[in-house]
Amino acid sequence: MNAIRLLLGTFVLLAAAGFVACGETTPVDFGGAIPDGAPHIDQDATKFKPTELTVDVLESVYFSNSSTALHNVVINGKNESGDMERGDVFSFTFSEVGEYQVSCTYHPQMKTKITVK
Repeated sequence: MNAIRLLLGTFVLLAAAGFVACGETTPVDFGGAIPDGAPHIDQDATKFKPTELTVDVLESVYFSNSSTALHNVVINGKNESGDMERGDVFSFTFSEVGEYQVSCTYHPQMKTKITVK
């Protein structure tokens, strides 16, 4: 009977851990460092800076949060970054040519456009 309880308890813990792990995306930790010359958009207060950016296909864009406000990076309607706190950095690689609209769920007035050529 104790073995069954132990097995059941282990299963519940593993299931809970899997649920938590799948429930939210976290920004990639680059140690706050963005490679020199890399395309970069900062979340500053309630604005993306710059408001427009052009990059090459397969080029990564780095998004940072220098604000105390909680932000995220929503690309064409999909939250790609998860929640970003001050100092977090998120990188996204654009694999297709086109125009991408970027916004923040928490601050709908925040908008930027990325053109991928």
